[in-house]
Amino acid sequence: MKRSNGWESILRSAECRDVLAQIAALRKKGELVYPIQKDVFRAFKDCPFEKVRVVILGQDPYAREGQAIGRAFAVPESTEKMPRSLKNIFEEVRRDYPHGEMPKPTLQSWANHGVLLLNTTLTVRQGSINSHSDIGWKEAVTIPTLEKLSAEREHLVFMLWGNHAKSFKQHILNQPRHLVLEASHPSPR
Repeated sequence: MKRSNGWESILRSAECRDVLAQIAALRKKGELVYPIQKDVFRAFKDCPFEKVRVVILGQDPYAREGQAIGRAFAVPESTEKMPRSLKNIFEEVRRDYPHGEMPKPTLQSWANHGVLLLNTTLTVRQGSINSHSDIGWKEAVTIPTLEKLSAEREHLVFMLWGNHAKSFKQHILNQPRHLVLEASHPSPR
């Protein structure tokens, strides 16, 4: 098995730098982009490559002001109106673990325990869901991340919620070595 250098080979690649340059240009033009720049790679900072045990794959960050924090499905604790998808996730957790401690909406505790909360697109324009899906995040970051994890690690759980996430199943290599779970998206639609 190949030795890993963590996330650096992906996050410092020419492809990733190209995407970041596009995002910087959009911000410079005045486009409101979420999450804020320092949180774009938060999922990777929170969950080092060698600590990943579970990957939960989402679509893109929340497009409302103050909600996107760089982790799929997570929002700041101060969020007054929790997104319906996160409410549905919490309802399922509460149903499965009625006496367990509920995670905070930041999902930091999950990240601390090896859950990579990865969106397939790492940024979004304010108020416009899936608006950055064609900027190159999937090719520069998402697909290389799934391929690297599945090739270099063993016994991971990949949770693909919704048809969008399921479409990335083909990028999970060595599938017999991992558990791939597919389910409907937790949104209310």
